[in-house]
Amino acid sequence: MGRRIVRAGLAAGAALLLAGCGGGTDPADAAGSGGASGGGKNGGGEAGPAGGGDPRTASLAQPDTLTVSFCHTIPSGDGGEVYGLTLRSFSAKDGAFVGERSTVLPADVEPTAGCEEDGPGHGVGTAFNKDLTLVAGIVSASTDRAAAFDLATGKELAPPDPDSFAKRPKNNGAAFHPVTGRLWYDMQHHDFESDDPVASRDPKGGPKTEETVPFEKLPDLLGTDGPTATTILATDGIHGPAVPRGGIVAGYSMGAGVHLNRVDRDGDVGAGSFLTDIETKGLDGTSLNCRPSFWRDATTLVCEFKQITFTADYAKVVKTEDLIPENDRTNLPPVLSPDGKSFAFLSKGENDRWGLFRGDFSGAEPVKITDVDPPIDGSDEHRESLVRWN
Repeated sequence: MGRRIVRAGLAAGAALLLAGCGGGTDPADAAGSGGASGGGKNGGGEAGPAGGGDPRTASLAQPDTLTVSFCHTIPSGDGGEVYGLTLRSFSAKDGAFVGERSTVLPADVEPTAGCEEDGPGHGVGTAFNKDLTLVAGIVSASTDRAAAFDLATGKELAPPDPDSFAKRPKNNGAAFHPVTGRLWYDMQHHDFESDDPVASRDPKGGPKTEETVPFEKLPDLLGTDGPTATTILATDGIHGPAVPRGGIVAGYSMGAGVHLNRVDRDGDVGAGSFLTDIETKGLDGTSLNCRPSFWRDATTLVCEFKQITFTADYAKVVKTEDLIPENDRTNLPPVLSPDGKSFAFLSKGENDRWGLFRGDFSGAEPVKITDVDPPIDGSDEHRESLVRWN
């Protein structure tokens, strides 16, 4: 009886999630019938992917689109919860609705980012692969393990053989490399933290494609390039952006604000232990109490809605600029455009409605791209995040 109740609860949640979309209408249905999507500055953008087609199968990673994730929990009927996840992409130019994926993840699976209960979301981009078809998660089992799940079906890709007698290390963190598409994760071989390696695999190929990097080689990875450093650190729960060439990472701590770290050769536990503080004049107080978002180049850091320029040796802050006017809105962390000339972010004001906005690093008033409504999936509590500018 208990199992039937659990399955019924999950089925009901899944049906609502897969059938519904925001704003009181389904933008996917509107696209299919030639209707409007709710995109554009005034909610009137043209619906559907470029050239027509079904937005439920259209690529979410089409060039010059912005992808938003919505995460919520669904009671499983046994006192537990499962995660419902929806991704939607909109044109960065006019807000037109491009495509959507919705799924309910299996029980005992938690996405690695984008579903946190409190605080602004960070590191959301590393939770999804580069073509936005997969999400990284940790499966809670006898030994916790990293896994990749299809955003269209919710099914795990290349799961391990359930009848295998192999013993695998515990995985605490997982992240997708934004360039190679490989799934990276930590490897805890013991019941306590130690100098364990990290590993990566082709998410579709499964464990047989796994490659391991010894602990002492982690500084080499962290110094390879920015995307690799950011990915490796995410497996250790550190969501700090690295400069494009790697080796320098921006971080944040409560009370101290933003700080810079250099990759060292000595570490003890986890990838983050190879980071050592840089004494930077101008970052020795709490005046820059923001979380780093991305680097524009080797010396220019965007920290939420402040742009901080450093000397080439990172010993001093040269200048700090506000990227948007002072306001009392709720603004989520920005993402950088592919050409590096603009940024986008989610924001809401008195009407409590999220919108996508675009800025150009001039400090001028941001331009609204479109309103963003949550899916109609039976939940009034969603965790919204801007994943990336494709």
